[in-house]
Amino acid sequence: MTKRWIGWMLVLGTMGAAAPVGAQEVTELPELKVQRFRPAPGVGDYLSVFGSSVAPHLEWQVGGFFNYADDPVQIAAIDSPERRTLAYQSQLDIMGSVGLWDRAEVGLLLPWTVLQRSEELQPLLPPGASSTDNLTRSALNDWRLTAKYQVLGLDESKVGLAVVGGLSIPVGNDDALAGDGGVGAEALVAADYVVFDGIRLGANLGFRYRPGQRIIRQNVIGNEILWGLAAHAPFLTDRLDILAEVSGAVGVASKAEPLRGIAPGEVPAEIMGALRYRVAEGWTATGGLGAGLSDGIGSPDWRVFFGIGGQWVTGGWWQVDYASPSFRAEIDPCDPRYLDQRGRRLRLEREDCPDLEPEPDLEEQTALLDEPVIERKRPVPPPPAPEPEPPRINPERAMVRQGAIIITEQVNFETGRANIAQESFGILDDVADLMLRIPAIELVRVEGHTDSVGRADRNLALSQDRAAAVKAYLVDRGVAAERLEAVGYGQSRPVADNGTAEGRALNRRVEFNILEMGEE
Repeated sequence: MTKRWIGWMLVLGTMGAAAPVGAQEVTELPELKVQRFRPAPGVGDYLSVFGSSVAPHLEWQVGGFFNYADDPVQIAAIDSPERRTLAYQSQLDIMGSVGLWDRAEVGLLLPWTVLQRSEELQPLLPPGASSTDNLTRSALNDWRLTAKYQVLGLDESKVGLAVVGGLSIPVGNDDALAGDGGVGAEALVAADYVVFDGIRLGANLGFRYRPGQRIIRQNVIGNEILWGLAAHAPFLTDRLDILAEVSGAVGVASKAEPLRGIAPGEVPAEIMGALRYRVAEGWTATGGLGAGLSDGIGSPDWRVFFGIGGQWVTGGWWQVDYASPSFRAEIDPCDPRYLDQRGRRLRLEREDCPDLEPEPDLEEQTALLDEPVIERKRPVPPPPAPEPEPPRINPERAMVRQGAIIITEQVNFETGRANIAQESFGILDDVADLMLRIPAIELVRVEGHTDSVGRADRNLALSQDRAAAVKAYLVDRGVAAERLEAVGYGQSRPVADNGTAEGRALNRRVEFNILEMGEE
């Protein structure tokens, strides 16, 4: 069953089950959405904290989170302090997201209070209201629509940066503490920074507009400042990541006398930790625990949650390239392009990076400037050297063996693209020269192959584009187009173990198989 059908089934199931269960008439409950756990819907997000990453264009995911919160309203009744206002609350969040133009991501969150129970609602009622514990126990909550725009990616800056906007759509049941009673909005900034080549740190800061105000004892619940900090790192295996998060809000609603200052119920805060496991390609499972750090309304004694979806999980190695789609690429410390993008240098002393030159010693250069200048007669410059001849084609790098054109060097491309790297022009020139010298080679299939990092359908399309790019290059070098065909096989035909960096490098390849051979 595809993710799309599963997603629609979850949404329809939520809508069908959202009718109130065990509802009884409750007098003058405030229009207040108590639930604070709002999962961020993007593939590169943490738990409730947004990351700066976005999904590739039109890549989508659907999923859901279930959470159980114990005592999420930390206000006891005056006459019955041992009775909890909201004993527990369980909620199911159906969510989905889609990437747009490799720069933006749109998400939707559909929350549903599955079951909740009250012991005494008196703290939430107006002064003088009668004591009651009647509460609509199951109901739909306000929907949340978000849009993220990536300002800076981790491939172009040390700090990833995105802006996020959100709308709260008022469909929640007021008698279930599931809605704010009007359209809400929020705007925040999301930032990412990578430390120790493997730990991604995230931070959110923003403002949330909540329609109206609710006075609950000395607390005024309304507009608030949102904040969050998060961390994400590989953990133990190539399919498991660990996440940690602390987030909350600070109420900034205006107050009238005698209310003043910031009351405890206006500053909910919670800490959470979770493990995220890649179950299959495009599917992950997340499970964790949380605990309230304050007496804020919505901050529980403890919380347990579990979710499934398409969030990205790293490949298990410590040197994670968080700038890559799916987070499953490994840093190559010998790649000068990577070093330039990060704006820092990695392991220049490594003996297996012979092409990397160490940074100049500034102290040594400064000392040379302080030495006295000795005048010398300027030597007569030698005559200019003759122009070097262009490199001749090396026939030993391309040869016909066992029904194929065998090449002794890999054909390389730009990461994640079908643009042929300049260093591979020479080997492709040799292939073109070989086919021009041997007209008996009547038809060659150019085959593109990838490793298993990323989604299978995207790898298939990428391998097809790369095979087509090689064909176009050979045609530009004089090979007749009818002697070539291009086919991409994606990750379906590995020749080495995709579990190692060496194996993945071997699987990213281009092959030239001879389909028709005439007489010489």
